[in-house]
Amino acid sequence: MTDEIPHPTKEQIHKILEYLPYFQDAKNIFFEYVPLREVGPGITHFPYYIYSVGVSDFLKCLEDHKFIINPYDHKSVRKYFGLIKGEIDPSNLTVYDIRHIFSFLLNADRFCQGQIARAIEKGIFLKMLQRLNGLSEEIQIPLDYSLK
Repeated sequence: MTDEIPHPTKEQIHKILEYLPYFQDAKNIFFEYVPLREVGPGITHFPYYIYSVGVSDFLKCLEDHKFIINPYDHKSVRKYFGLIKGEIDPSNLTVYDIRHIFSFLLNADRFCQGQIARAIEKGIFLKMLQRLNGLSEEIQIPLDYSLK
């Protein structure tokens, strides 16, 4: 399956890694949680999240640079939960794993809003970007092999 999915180019990875300092800065407010509230008799607004411009731009960057894989490998779900529980060492993740985990999170958030916020809160975005940064320095990614 990995042979069927084009590898990202250096340029695509560098564009994504431009967001690493943003996620490293703990002073940033990445999202706002708007709780369940009754706005009138029998009228309730469900809770939702409002993502910061930086997070929204990052998610768009993932899509624009074709880092998201559809359909994603369902094994990434286990790796994602393993990361949260501390059972999986992020230094064992490949570019392929990172792409699938981001793909899972974006899809999961569409069906259960707040998955992206929880992943940011747990440091998953930061861990994956740090690992991607390490991988970009360790491996040679061809400049001419682009995602289409």
